[in-house]
Amino acid sequence: MSLPRLLCATCLTLTLAGTALAPASAMDTQALPQAGSFTLQEPQARLKLRLVPGSTLAAGYRSPFYERNPATGAMTLRTDALQPSIRGQTAPATVLREGTAWYFQQTPAAMTATLHIDTWPSNQRVIIGRIQSAHGPVVQLVADGKRSQVIAVIHNGTETHRVVAGTIYPDRSISYGLSSRPDGTLLVVVNGTRNVFAMPAAATAPAMWFEAVAGQTGWHMPCHSDSARVTFTSLEMNHPAA
Repeated sequence: MSLPRLLCATCLTLTLAGTALAPASAMDTQALPQAGSFTLQEPQARLKLRLVPGSTLAAGYRSPFYERNPATGAMTLRTDALQPSIRGQTAPATVLREGTAWYFQQTPAAMTATLHIDTWPSNQRVIIGRIQSAHGPVVQLVADGKRSQVIAVIHNGTETHRVVAGTIYPDRSISYGLSSRPDGTLLVVVNGTRNVFAMPAAATAPAMWFEAVAGQTGWHMPCHSDSARVTFTSLEMNHPAA
């Protein structure tokens, strides 16, 4: 089933709980990331994963895949092609996962982030954020360094719909927002460009959560040098009252 994009006029007027999702310039002024609000998913060994709770992150946790600047609060995620496979991905992701799951029919939901691509992998494609469910990603944002674009990849069961959601600034910085409403609207904002979609039918049943990501796509030669590195300077996930 195709996923129709709504009229651009709707993009300019859509609000979340009565307040429009902020443009890129406003996103830059968001509160600093709060490490205690997330669970970190990172490699523990070649075939294992480590889940690090927010309380540990807030206490100053650091690893080869995660670090937090104590002065600025910025959080850096790194991934490489020696990580174990996660959810069937060949080159998986290091993930900051929202602490609670939700159903889109019950509550408005929003994630906003500002980040910098520090290191591109060999194919110059990095997953930077997504709405996830136990059945797989509902929508994910992929930064494409070769074309200086961010692609919204929307999954609807066995079908995948790809749309150019916005451009990457020349300094490799990106501000994005992902939000959903109980009426079935999905809003994607990338560096001020707004895109409105219908919620994929495959996402109507499972619980979902937000993830901030540094992830690779496709197959990579297993090596530590083929890495991706992303620094989030602002990151917020919330569920305003409907």
